[in-house]
Amino acid sequence: MKSVFLLLFIIISTTCYGQIVVDKAGDGWDLKVDSALNLIEKTDSNAHNLIHSVCYKIQFWNGCYSTNDGEHDIIISTGDIKLGSINNLAAVIVHESVHLYLSNRGVELITKVEENLTYRYELDFINKLPNPEPWLIHHAQQQIINTQ
Repeated sequence: MKSVFLLLFIIISTTCYGQIVVDKAGDGWDLKVDSALNLIEKTDSNAHNLIHSVCYKIQFWNGCYSTNDGEHDIIISTGDIKLGSINNLAAVIVHESVHLYLSNRGVELITKVEENLTYRYELDFINKLPNPEPWLIHHAQQQIINTQ
């Protein structure tokens, strides 16, 4: 938990960059991602600042899980889009932004440790949402347990 607060402290001083480019794909997928970005902005200014400091573009792919390119792009899976949850998309973007932050700073952690940190940060965000789906909370909690 101390790691999450340390990361939050570091993020507060991070400089923000310009508008994130969202690829056009699917049936209005870009609009769903825009809604998720707006939700993040309204819910958690630290998470919003982090995303804008590390992410230049959001793309889509047919893989099983959302991911990132290790540099500046977040890549959302079609599975996450098809769940139909803006809260989930926001959580995915928050989660992947932490991976990008660590990668951009040259921080190398054991995979389980990094995933634990990113899921803790994600859960902190989810808990700030006005009406998070119970399955979204459960998933993050389960991933935290699985990566301990």
